Amino acid sequence: MRKALVLFLALITPALAANIESYTRLKALFPKPPAEYSTLPFFVWHGEVTEAEIDRVLNDYTAQGIRGFYIHPRPGMITPYLTGRWFQLIRYTVDQAKQRGMVAWLYDEDSYPSGFAGGNVPAQFPESYNQGQGLVRRESGPCRILLRPTAGGFEDVTEKAQPGPGSWCFGIEQYPPRAWNGGYPYVDLLLPGLTQKFIDVTMRGYEKTLGADFGRTVPGIFTDEPNINPPGRGAVKYTPDLFTQFQKRWGYDLKPNLPSLFEETGDWKRIRHNYYALLLELFIDRWSKPWHAYAEQKQVAWTGHYWEHGWPNPVHGPDNMAMYAWHQVPGIDMLFNQFNEGVNAQFGNVRSVKELASAASQMGRRRTLSETYGGAGWELRFEDMKRLGDWQAALGVNMMNQHLSFQTLLGARKYDYPQSFTYHEPWWGQYHVLAGYFARLSLALSAGEQHNRILILEPTTSAWMYAGSRPSPRMLEIGREFQAYITDLEHRQVEYDLGSENILKDHAKVEGARLTVGRRSYDTVVLPPGTENLDTPTAMLLDGYRAAGGKLISLGAESLAVDGKPGAFRAPRTAAAALANPQFRNLDAELLFHQRRKLAEGELWFFSNSSLEKPARAAVSASGRSVEQMDLFTGATRPFPAKAAGGSVEFAVDLPPAGSLLVMVRDAAGPTPAPAPQRTAEPVAAASPLAIARTAPNAIRIDYCDLTIQGKTEPGLYFYVAQDKAFKAHGFTEGNPWNTAVQFKTSILDRDHFPAGAGFQAAYWFDVDPGFRPAGLKAVVERPALWKVSVNGAPVESRKGEWWLDIGFGVYDIGAHVKPGRNNVTIVTSPMSVHSELEPIYMVGDFSAVPRQQGFQLSAPRSVGLGPWKEQGLPFYSQAVAYSAKYALRQGGAYKVSLGRWAGTVAEVKVNGASAGIVGWQPYELEIGPLVRNGENTVEVIVYGSLKNLLGPHHGKPNPGLVSPGSFRGAPATQPPGAAYDQLPYGLMEPFQVLALKSK
Repeated sequence: MRKALVLFLALITPALAANIESYTRLKALFPKPPAEYSTLPFFVWHGEVTEAEIDRVLNDYTAQGIRGFYIHPRPGMITPYLTGRWFQLIRYTVDQAKQRGMVAWLYDEDSYPSGFAGGNVPAQFPESYNQGQGLVRRESGPCRILLRPTAGGFEDVTEKAQPGPGSWCFGIEQYPPRAWNGGYPYVDLLLPGLTQKFIDVTMRGYEKTLGADFGRTVPGIFTDEPNINPPGRGAVKYTPDLFTQFQKRWGYDLKPNLPSLFEETGDWKRIRHNYYALLLELFIDRWSKPWHAYAEQKQVAWTGHYWEHGWPNPVHGPDNMAMYAWHQVPGIDMLFNQFNEGVNAQFGNVRSVKELASAASQMGRRRTLSETYGGAGWELRFEDMKRLGDWQAALGVNMMNQHLSFQTLLGARKYDYPQSFTYHEPWWGQYHVLAGYFARLSLALSAGEQHNRILILEPTTSAWMYAGSRPSPRMLEIGREFQAYITDLEHRQVEYDLGSENILKDHAKVEGARLTVGRRSYDTVVLPPGTENLDTPTAMLLDGYRAAGGKLISLGAESLAVDGKPGAFRAPRTAAAALANPQFRNLDAELLFHQRRKLAEGELWFFSNSSLEKPARAAVSASGRSVEQMDLFTGATRPFPAKAAGGSVEFAVDLPPAGSLLVMVRDAAGPTPAPAPQRTAEPVAAASPLAIARTAPNAIRIDYCDLTIQGKTEPGLYFYVAQDKAFKAHGFTEGNPWNTAVQFKTSILDRDHFPAGAGFQAAYWFDVDPGFRPAGLKAVVERPALWKVSVNGAPVESRKGEWWLDIGFGVYDIGAHVKPGRNNVTIVTSPMSVHSELEPIYMVGDFSAVPRQQGFQLSAPRSVGLGPWKEQGLPFYSQAVAYSAKYALRQGGAYKVSLGRWAGTVAEVKVNGASAGIVGWQPYELEIGPLVRNGENTVEVIVYGSLKNLLGPHHGKPNPGLVSPGSFRGAPATQPPGAAYDQLPYGLMEPFQVLALKSK
């Protein structure tokens, strides 16, 4: 198999370019990387997909420098999955991508987790679920397995006795049918033939539709969170041939030992180890290997990720790192915007990324993927995007997959783990800056190879001994000990790889005093804190490594179990100095991360400061004769200050918060950089007052309504409650079918037949100050074709061809019908439709929104000043505010704009109407000299907000940085005061400065 894996590297899909081994080649591609290095957002299909929408999205991507994407079905999708129309749209998308020089990746499921094919697999293959997937203990029968205690353990008395005192009764559970799975249970990925059935169902239509583009314009397939998590509380994983395979693998019967999986009884450590070892082997043999073989045969890349954040708990999969060895592009996900270095965290979780990077390096995989940002909230800033992307890149990710790009914001779709990389975002027009940055970073960190000399074995098999139906606290202790150890190594800049015992079993050997794992060779092996067990192949390998003079550092237990049998391997604790990296001196940083890669002409170094508060500094020495900086924003390269002596160079790393640096340490001598100019920065007085203006109309969201169904009115309901009631009243027992369901074939559309009297009415109330003149006021209602809309009883029609925020949001002129005091906009759907999602409505126009005891009142507009917009009548305002002033400047002079206190997702600076660039990260400043002319100049800073203030979540104590669909569902029973809505204080808090830069 090892030979086959190496052979496959030569057969990798043509859409993934040849390896970049030299700096010369990297430097040539760096200004404009090929499409394969672009960021690759999920292009979400979750509505009625049309050719026009495909064109719009691809044109938007192209305009922002995005040259690839994943087609990703998600809940809310109206276009039936895997039908003729589906494949027609796939063909059209790939054709359009090819014309634009883009790559279009596929996704293997209708939503997630992968395996059920939107319901098609369980529908065609009932054995995939109806034989059960979980084993549970029951108080009484029926018993699939019945055990009776004996003096030495337990005896299998199934069909020989009835449950009684002291007996153990086990039943088989299956996943329940769920709307999320197309109305079927989730499937058993360990069932023989299941994966092949899934591939046949999902991929054959793509092969036929795409022809020669499969493996070229379409480089590969994304799989999402396939897992073997058992159903039922306190269950363990079951598959029909579990006991047969266990007997075959371990030589004894698992049945009389089942209590050891539920309690610490009998030889429980060995039983649990052997059980999870078997599950891992079955998961690889029956899921990973068939997918790998398929990808190899079709010359496509298999990518995606498992649920890696539960480690060391093996419930979703016993060893994710072992699974990565079978992907052509292994991947993880890194969601949300909460930096946490804990064992089960997302961003900040060193282990998750190091597992990925290490397995890829050992198996010779140049590309590593991360599904990134999802659920970070509408408020995600450019500085957050850069910081989080830099962090995972420094640890080993070089392919960014943004989660998500919404096709539409209609209905519940807007709450699906926002933000969105689409035209809906106020900042979308500025995203090309980060798209270019990350494309260059992806290119650079895909070049050459990373060679680390230290291997740290993960204590995964040790943790297995403490897992089971209800894991022991020791399992998580092992995880915490290990996590703390490797995170500390990262902070001290130690370079290492992680080792999976399963990968070692197939790909490791002793060569002299070194341990070789696939394409990597190590002179130091570490048994880290938490290590209590080794698999037999690992123990034999380490015995040989020690005998050959290899350096083994043991920080775990001194007497280790082997395959769960205690005391079978001696590993005396090592009394040695802590691991260190002598290439770093004067380290002054809390969250500095780096990666070093070897190219034919030297070494590439990338540094990232993941702190948002503190700078990071260090002196770095490296083998080489000169240093060049590679500017990730411009693509330019230039000499970088360094001291050269005796075949090595020393250079300084000095990064602001969220800063980064990419340099090439060259083997050859290079030009000496000119000394950095010593300049003073002197404020230039403005020649005019600061002018401040909104760039778009104000808006307010009305999220409570009176609901009327069949003549009965319930007043003041939160929209989600009202929506839920409306759908349930029309037979949808789970509420909105587009919210938590995957449509199997046309199962939801087939229900779109309601009698003439069906339907409902919702009245949205808003207050108007007597001093406010409502001329020009507009209302916005989603899906206008579905509703009859009236204002204070007067019917109104949507403006033809006009939309706001989303092309599916209709606009209504209502000013003529609005009066001082209490007003209402009423929407009626009759008859009912499956598309009648009752959502908030919006008021748009020139007004101030003033907080009241309940909600807000529309009042006369006021001028915008410095300070938070939300305190100036703009609490829901999501777009931008422009701040400008005139300055007397000199053409050819050096100037920069500096922001003081401000809040926004990003700021753009314009000089005389021309864009000078963006300000998105520290230091919050931008040089503007090239755009300055003699005399009077207008300098403008445009601060962009976010959809957080408009779309929420507004209620229920939102958790910043972690936003899920559930975040929008809870709210007070009655509308709260306007001041209680959770909204952010965007704005420029003090005037920006124009600084003249003068040489000392």
